[in-house]
Amino acid sequence: MPIIDCRVLLVVALTTLLCFKCASQQMAPNVSYSETNDTSPSNMTLVPLRSNSISSPQYNGTVSNISSPDSLTFQHLPHSPIWQNETFRFFFNPLSINDLVVASNRTVDFNCTSNNILQYVNNGTGSQSGNFSQTKDRLDFSNISLIVVIQAHDREIVGLLLTKDTHDGETHKSEKMAEEQPVTSSLIYKSIQLNSANNFTVLAMHMGYATMSVTLTDTNDLEMVKQGAYQTLAHAEYDIQATRAVRPSDFAFNCSAAAIAILISFGIGCVTDTDSLKKQLKFPVSLVVGFCCQFLILPVLAFGIAMMLPLNNDVRFGLLCVACVPGGGLGHVAVILGDADLPLSLAMNLISIVAMLGTAPLWIFVLGQYFYRDHKVIPIYNFEIWLASTFFAYTAGLVINRFKPAVADGLLTWIIKPLMLLASILYITLGVYINMYVFDRINEYAVLSAFLLPLSGFTVAYITGKIFRQKDSFCKSMALETSSLNVLIVLAAIRFSLASNKNSADFASVVPLWVMFTIPGIYVLLAILRFFKGCIGNFLESRKQQQFRHFSIASGIVNQANMAALSAPLFVTEVTDDDQGSVSEKITVL
Repeated sequence: MPIIDCRVLLVVALTTLLCFKCASQQMAPNVSYSETNDTSPSNMTLVPLRSNSISSPQYNGTVSNISSPDSLTFQHLPHSPIWQNETFRFFFNPLSINDLVVASNRTVDFNCTSNNILQYVNNGTGSQSGNFSQTKDRLDFSNISLIVVIQAHDREIVGLLLTKDTHDGETHKSEKMAEEQPVTSSLIYKSIQLNSANNFTVLAMHMGYATMSVTLTDTNDLEMVKQGAYQTLAHAEYDIQATRAVRPSDFAFNCSAAAIAILISFGIGCVTDTDSLKKQLKFPVSLVVGFCCQFLILPVLAFGIAMMLPLNNDVRFGLLCVACVPGGGLGHVAVILGDADLPLSLAMNLISIVAMLGTAPLWIFVLGQYFYRDHKVIPIYNFEIWLASTFFAYTAGLVINRFKPAVADGLLTWIIKPLMLLASILYITLGVYINMYVFDRINEYAVLSAFLLPLSGFTVAYITGKIFRQKDSFCKSMALETSSLNVLIVLAAIRFSLASNKNSADFASVVPLWVMFTIPGIYVLLAILRFFKGCIGNFLESRKQQQFRHFSIASGIVNQANMAALSAPLFVTEVTDDDQGSVSEKITVL
C-alpha cells in the first residue's frame, strides 16, 4: 500500500477517535453519588440502585407568585450540560432481593438525595410549595418532605405492608386495621424527608419475579398525588425474587426421580433382545424416519411452541429440555398395549439412548441461547452427566439380557415391576404434594405447551411414516416412541443443574411435571378413540352383513315337478298362488 494511503488512514483514525472522545465528554453526565449520608444512621449503608434518574425540573427565571406552584414553568432537559448535576437519586439497601421466601416479609431501606440541587423553598406559610428558586446558598434537605409513590406491579407475587406512615392507594384502610393485622396493598403513598433514612416492607405471596417502582413526586399534598397532579423528580425500579422454602422433601423427590429414570433405562435394557434388533435392521427406512422425528423435528417443534406462547424464559427452557430427551419407557408400554411393532420400539429406544448423548446438549446449547441470552450460563456439562447415567444403566441391562437372560427376567419380575408400581403410586400422591406450587397457580399456557408437545410429536411421526409408505404397525411405533419423553431424567437434571437459582429450577420444572401427566392422558385419549373406532367399525360391519342377508336373488322358478336343483341354499321359501292354492315356485334367499 502507498505511503500516502497510510497517512490518510492514520488521519481519519485520529479524527474519528477525537470525535468519539468529544462526544462522550458531552453526553456523559459528570455526577458523583455518595453511598453514605450525613443525616442517615451510621450503621446504614445504602447502595445506588441500577435504575433511571430523572433530572430535576428547571426554573425558567420568572416567578409571578411563589406561593402558587402552578405559576412556575418547568422544563425537563435531561441532557442539558447546565443541569446535568442537578439530579435526584434513590439509594437502596439491599440492592435487590433474590431470596424472599413465600409468606415472609423484608424491609427495604432507602433514601433520596441530590447533588448541587437548587434551593427548595417554603412559601411562607410553613408548608412546602414544590417550587425551586435560584439562590447561591444551599439548603439543608432534612426539613423538606415529599411524597413517594411505591407500587408493586405483580400483586399476586408480592405486596406492600401498610404501616402508620403509609397510605393505601387501592382502598382506604384505617391505621387501626393496619395495627391489628398485616394489611397488604399494591400501591402506597409515603411522605419522606430528603437525605434521610426511609423504608418500606414487602411481603411475598407466591413464587415468582416482581418489580417495585419507586417514584419521587414534587409535592407533599397527598390528594394531588392521588389525582396524578404531580411531576416526577426521580424514578427507580426495585427487583424482587420470591422463592419457595427449601425442604428436605424436595431433595428426596429429586433423588427419587433420578433413581427411577435410571431404573427404567435398566429395565428397558433387560427386555431388549439382540436378535430382534438384528431383524429390525432389515427395515432401515423406519429407523431413519424415527430418528429424524425424535431428534430433528421434535426439538424444532418445541422451540416453535415456546416462542409462540407467552411463557417465562425458564418455562421455555424446560420445554426445550424435555423435547431433546425422548424415550423414558412409557412409549414402550404403549407400543405393547397398542399392538404396534415391538422390535421397532426396542430399536428406537437403543438409538435414542445413544444419540441423545450428543444431540440433546447440542440442541440445548444452540436453542437455549435464545432464552438465557445475557445473564445465565446453560449447564450443559451437568446435563451430560445425567444422560450418561441412563446410558450406562441401559447398557448394563442389555448385557445382562444378552448373556444371562434368566437373571434379566428375574430382575424384571421381582424387582423392577414392583418398584415401578410403588413409584407410580408415590408420584401420584407425594409427588403432587411436594410440587404443589405447580398446581397452586396453574399457568394455562404451560399446560397447553405440555399438551401440544407430545401430541404434535405423535401426529408428525405418524404422518411422516405414512408419507414414506411404512406399515401401520411401524407408523404407530414411531408415533408412540416420538411422543414419549424421558421427563424424570430431565426433571432431575434441571433441578440439580440449576440449583444455584432456585426459581429458575422450579419454573423450568413446570413443563416436565405437566408432561408427566399429559402423555398418559394423550395415550388414554387415543385408546378411547380407538375403542370408539372399533365400535363404529363393528356396527358398520354388522349393518353390512344384515343388508347382505336381506338381499334376495331368485335362483329359479320351478313349474314342472315342484322341485328344483338348488346348490347349498341358506333357506327355501315356497310361494303359493292365492287363486289356485297350489305351490308354483320356490325361491332361494341368499
